[in-house]
Amino acid sequence: MKAEEFIPEVEKVLEERGEPAYRLKQAYAALCNGLARDWEEATALPKALRAALKEEAPAAVLQLTRTSRATDGTRKYLFETHDGHLIETVMIPERDRRTVCISTQVGCPMACKFCATGLLGIKRNLKAREIAEQVFVAARDLASASERVTNVVVMGMGEPFLNYDETLLALKVLNDGDGYNLAARHIAVSTSGLVDRIRRFADEPEQFHLAISLHTPFQDEREQIMPIASRHSVPVLMNAARYYVEETRRKLFFEYTLLARVNDQPRHVRALAELLDHPLYHLNLLRFNWTDTGFTATPKPEAKEFLRYARELGLSATLRPSRGQDIDAACGQLAAKDLAARPPLAVSLRAKPTPAR
Repeated sequence: MKAEEFIPEVEKVLEERGEPAYRLKQAYAALCNGLARDWEEATALPKALRAALKEEAPAAVLQLTRTSRATDGTRKYLFETHDGHLIETVMIPERDRRTVCISTQVGCPMACKFCATGLLGIKRNLKAREIAEQVFVAARDLASASERVTNVVVMGMGEPFLNYDETLLALKVLNDGDGYNLAARHIAVSTSGLVDRIRRFADEPEQFHLAISLHTPFQDEREQIMPIASRHSVPVLMNAARYYVEETRRKLFFEYTLLARVNDQPRHVRALAELLDHPLYHLNLLRFNWTDTGFTATPKPEAKEFLRYARELGLSATLRPSRGQDIDAACGQLAAKDLAARPPLAVSLRAKPTPAR
């Protein structure tokens, strides 16, 4: 049962008090579906039990310290964890969609050269409740306007596949019919390219989507802007990508941030057309969002020309608009700047062996 994995501290309190088994399901529903931030809101539970849970296993594991709103309607949430770390989450409104971009780590060890989060290094992994609760808080915020979260993308702070088990548990809870009940096809995970984990993710029974951060088709350039490329070459990465689409028969997205005079030339388009040679591959282009990293954005007309040429060569591709730039909430800008003074931790990028199928 997902509740036992997701809220073991609640289960412990219930067992110590001799509560009936169905109380765990009620508590789980109160958090995931009722979006309770205080056990007093979980009125299906007895008053004495609510008081005990409030004391021993609080309903909220993250403290919402600030909400920022951009002129385009994007919202950024700053959370503080129980041990004083800060993480950021973004809600992006677009037509009939309300997408929440969530974080899986405090900081990020991948050190991609154009990403503000990568400048921080890694502090620690988030637990499944800390990951899922970001969605619950955004959903609660939207509910005040009679709106609902329609999509979740794991593209915030951190490399989710370096926190694989906790991330997957959180996504299962978000997808669970007894939990938040969001369709798996409305949940997507983005990775910088950990090939063993891509293969493992392909073998999962849930139909979550996957996005791979590519950013250039050339190995030497990729090593310069994405250090992980020195461990997993482009051919090895594409072998894992092929495995994913053949096993799942789902569309695979390739994220590509356009950097002026770095990866936005016609030769890049031609190489991408050769590399992304499967009908289920889709190229998501995004103009660089400013961070203090020395890169500049490809001008909008040139970005549109890059897209036009890509489509002319047969690529399935879109140019995504940047949202929330005026509150540093756009892709690559999440930094929770208060963390900058804290020393990063050393984290191994080696994936654990994938279990035999």
